[in-house]
Amino acid sequence: MKKLIIVLVTFIAGCAVWQQTGGPFTGAGYTLDLPQGWMATKNPKHMYITKDGLPLQQIYMFTGDITEMGKGAKKTLKKGMLPQEVAEFFLDVFRSDKSLGQFTVIENAPAQLAGKDGFKLVNTYKSNAVRYREIYYGLLEGNTFYAISYNAPVRYYFDKDAAAFEEIVKSFRLVEVNK
Repeated sequence: MKKLIIVLVTFIAGCAVWQQTGGPFTGAGYTLDLPQGWMATKNPKHMYITKDGLPLQQIYMFTGDITEMGKGAKKTLKKGMLPQEVAEFFLDVFRSDKSLGQFTVIENAPAQLAGKDGFKLVNTYKSNAVRYREIYYGLLEGNTFYAISYNAPVRYYFDKDAAAFEEIVKSFRLVEVNK
């Protein structure tokens, strides 16, 4: 049974539609500029971007309604929370994730995202004996949470594409959602 589940998960992941990126992208309430020549699988609420393959580097964009997030977590997200309160919520989530071995926070600081007050987390963790570094920006706007993260193995890949990630973050803008 375990082998069947592994085969199904692998099949489903392989079925994701990957497209070459480059230029403006509009998601659920936001726009940003994607780097040329990278690959992405996307829908309006989340997107993965990679240049050399997900295990080597990935940028993840997420948009979610806070009323649907954090179910089962000790704390909950609430409209009007301060950026550092939201950062602490996500640090609790990351610390409780058993797949993130040796999770270490390097930075937890205020940051601007789309000209608004948000936060920036930088951390390291081990997965399958590989040490990764992650930069995670977050912004709570009303009942909507936006996150943009980048992670890659500390050796070679992290430094190689961190500047491309920061350019994406700089291009991030909120837009009106037509209802």
